[in-house]
Amino acid sequence: MEDQRSSGSASVRVRPFEIGDLRRWFESDAPVPADGRADAAPSEVVRTLFDFEFAGTTNAWIVESAGRLIGMAVVLIESDALAHLKHLWIARGVTDHPNVARALAETAIRHAWEGGCLKLVVHTALPASRLILPMHELGFEFAGARSNGGEAVVEFYRNLYERPRDR
Repeated sequence: MEDQRSSGSASVRVRPFEIGDLRRWFESDAPVPADGRADAAPSEVVRTLFDFEFAGTTNAWIVESAGRLIGMAVVLIESDALAHLKHLWIARGVTDHPNVARALAETAIRHAWEGGCLKLVVHTALPASRLILPMHELGFEFAGARSNGGEAVVEFYRNLYERPRDR
């Protein structure tokens, strides 16, 4: 799945992560979590990729602008029915693309829906109220918010009666 988007005069491209992107990821402008979790380090994203990529249970996407990597999202597939939106990072200082985090998250979430995921757990420090409407538009309904081992998560179930809204 690849997505081209425009934001002002510059365009962004969301595409699947490739192993060659790893070097570019560490060379990017000090990526910061876009999911409100200040404690998640870039090395944690890489560890997640390696731990699960070889098991075939990770889906990751990057977003580029003018050849520059400006964001990454990582979804862990726990089972056919359960996935976790584990990481959402945006390069520090990305101001010319105000909707990069949303575009990146939307791509990952749509992929989970299209893959038949019944439950999506979003690992975030953002309040659940900020996620409910966008997730509904993407085909998932709010199930609850809780702390899982000290980490805040918001849970959503696939809407079995409605497809996600078109972009």
